[in-house]
Amino acid sequence: MKFQRRPLLIFYLLVAYIFASFTWWIFFLFRISTEAYQEKKELTQLNHIYQNNAPESIENSSAISRIDKEYRRNIYMILGEGSVFLIILLVVTLKTNQSLRREYKVNRQQKNFLLSITHELRSPIASSKVALQTMLRRETLPRDKVELLLNNSLQDMDRLQGLVENILLAAKIEDHNFQIGSDACDLSEIVLSVVEKAKEAAGMRHSFQTQIKPEVMVIGDRMGLTSVITNLVENAIKYSADATTIRVNVSEEKSHAVFTIADNGFGIPDEEKKKVFQKFYRVGQEETRQTKGTGLGLYIVGRILELHKGRVTVKDNQPSGSVFEVILPKAA
Repeated sequence: MKFQRRPLLIFYLLVAYIFASFTWWIFFLFRISTEAYQEKKELTQLNHIYQNNAPESIENSSAISRIDKEYRRNIYMILGEGSVFLIILLVVTLKTNQSLRREYKVNRQQKNFLLSITHELRSPIASSKVALQTMLRRETLPRDKVELLLNNSLQDMDRLQGLVENILLAAKIEDHNFQIGSDACDLSEIVLSVVEKAKEAAGMRHSFQTQIKPEVMVIGDRMGLTSVITNLVENAIKYSADATTIRVNVSEEKSHAVFTIADNGFGIPDEEKKKVFQKFYRVGQEETRQTKGTGLGLYIVGRILELHKGRVTVKDNQPSGSVFEVILPKAA
């Protein structure tokens, strides 16, 4: 962390030095101009006394007026040029500061992503390896134990496949290579299919309460919409405590279809609600986080819905948790 903040510290020290130099430069120019003004005025007075052989004052003479005007002109020039330079310096400082902080933020998110992706890849591989080694070493393992190990390995492979698909899909979206279809899709059927698979994966840890209106049709890409629903369901499972109920609803209004999913997790602070749809963004730091994930799921949800001219919002659930609401245009 100290190493990452060093460029900001160097930048602030450099800015402080530039402002100090600028202040000294303005002060120096004022002093030089004032000294030159006083010297010119004294020389003019001495010249007047010498030429007229009289010590009377010439404060109101045209020569002194010209010197006063020249002095004021120099002062205005210093103030004008100094103000322009100061404005430019402030703008450059603010823009550079924003750029450095943005870069620091991106670097931190990428670091979190690398830490999370390493864990997400390692866990299913290690689990499947242990299961295979157990079956190889214990040839007389009961069939029910073998089936349990195989089913667990299949779930790990499904998880790994989903992770790889999310990474590839995020890359396609980022490169603008993801083309959505324009077919009539049964949103109700997609949600039911995803929820059934989620029930098998969650086992007894979570229960689902569904209220799904049949044949709610939308126009879009079936694979993309399946990815949206899958990521939101997996997100609800991930952040809900064991033995809690996840509520899933599908309904329709005049011009759009509505999908909502409510979990009973720890919720999302108000200041983070919009940030969760940013790429790589996850609440907290990867070193201390206990939940799984890569920070790509909700990013994919937001971008795919944007391509479908839909939207997603997140609200607080009561007494705890979050409610994600997806709105999509209905098929004609």
